[in-house]
Amino acid sequence: MLKFELKRLLSPRANQISLLVFLLSALLAIFLGANTYKNIRKDQVIATIVFDKERAHLKEKGNLPEMGSLAYYAKAPTQWQLSPWAALFTGQSQNNLAAMKINALALQGQIYNKEVINPNKHRAGGFDLGFVLAYMLPILIGVLSVNLLSDERQSGRFRLLSAFAGNAAKKTLIRALLLRFYIVSGLLVILFIVSATLLTLPLNGMFLSVVGLSIAYCALWFLIAGVIVSLNLTGLFNSLAFISIWLVFAVLTPGAIHLILNQQYTQQPALQASVEQRLILNDGWDQDMQAALTRFSEQYLQFSEKLNFEGRFHWKWYYAMHQLSDLAVDEHWQAHLALQQARDTSLSRISWLSPNLVYQQALNTFSGTDTLAYQQYLLNVSEYHKQVSEFIYPYLFDDIPVTNADLDLFPMFKPNAQPVQSNELYYGMGLFVILCGLFTAIIRVRFRHLTVT
Repeated sequence: MLKFELKRLLSPRANQISLLVFLLSALLAIFLGANTYKNIRKDQVIATIVFDKERAHLKEKGNLPEMGSLAYYAKAPTQWQLSPWAALFTGQSQNNLAAMKINALALQGQIYNKEVINPNKHRAGGFDLGFVLAYMLPILIGVLSVNLLSDERQSGRFRLLSAFAGNAAKKTLIRALLLRFYIVSGLLVILFIVSATLLTLPLNGMFLSVVGLSIAYCALWFLIAGVIVSLNLTGLFNSLAFISIWLVFAVLTPGAIHLILNQQYTQQPALQASVEQRLILNDGWDQDMQAALTRFSEQYLQFSEKLNFEGRFHWKWYYAMHQLSDLAVDEHWQAHLALQQARDTSLSRISWLSPNLVYQQALNTFSGTDTLAYQQYLLNVSEYHKQVSEFIYPYLFDDIPVTNADLDLFPMFKPNAQPVQSNELYYGMGLFVILCGLFTAIIRVRFRHLTVT
């Protein structure tokens, strides 16, 4: 019986092509994701090595320049500490810098100064395993299962089996659906095992949670197909119904949510911060330098008696001006962070309208590549920028010469590994289980009244 069912599953050309396309797409996504993750990690390591070599070169050279000049050219590396799961579920990591280099100049002029793409234009995501599972897996399930009953009716097998006692026709139909579910679930497990092997992912409870969520998501779409099958209509209707449901969940609902959020959050405080900060810096050259230093000393009282300098330029004024420009736009920057958090909260509240969106959002949150994870990285960069600035200020205001020992004291960025956020996983799994229970009840009721036509 199993051999016969497998032959029925693999004989149709559409099933063969769908399975092949899905597997190739998933393997390609895993391979590309692994390479991208390795390149990110390589860039982070290279940035640290280059910085250490530059520091060693300065030590060997001797006759060190003053701190203002050193701090201007020194680009200290930072790292967004991404987990290996980011290779599979890229989220924000595909659109943002994960190895930003920072110096003591104005922070707002550095956060996005090397972006080659605008993250706001790529919210739909890119090609990764999360995309394949969230959007291509339902299509595979539809091709394999949605026309089971119509094909049986067309071939006459369902009418023949219905003549036997014990609901043989219905049991055969349910058995065929379960076989397809087991095979697709097995493919998912194999894909995750391949991913774990390539990326050295730990086979722990979190790994099982991701696999469990994916299987629950798979079961949901099989049950949606089962509900359509239970309607006992034509193959054309079944196909159109499944495609329509997929379009609503995968395209129309996320698109509508995106438009609603864009209309709700129309402000662009980050752009305002960048533009105003640049204008303040440009205007600063035409303003009174001592007045700028006086305003700076209100933030750092220990330097209030060391503001005077001779000549037309001094590094302490230059860095004070950059610090003041950051302070001037800090309100916009905080508004940007609050806006992003509010947008993410709103998305979480309404994402339940689309199982695809819930699933993909849960995977990105788990892998630490969601919006809030990137925002935390920016906050870490901001704190590190403050450490670097406060490290150089005494050298500038006290006119302390730099020695080789001072170079070793330069603060280095310490990446913070973000704890795994499993709430979204369990929330998604709970939602899928509830929906699966609902659709299972519908299918049982419909199958009781299933008749031969």
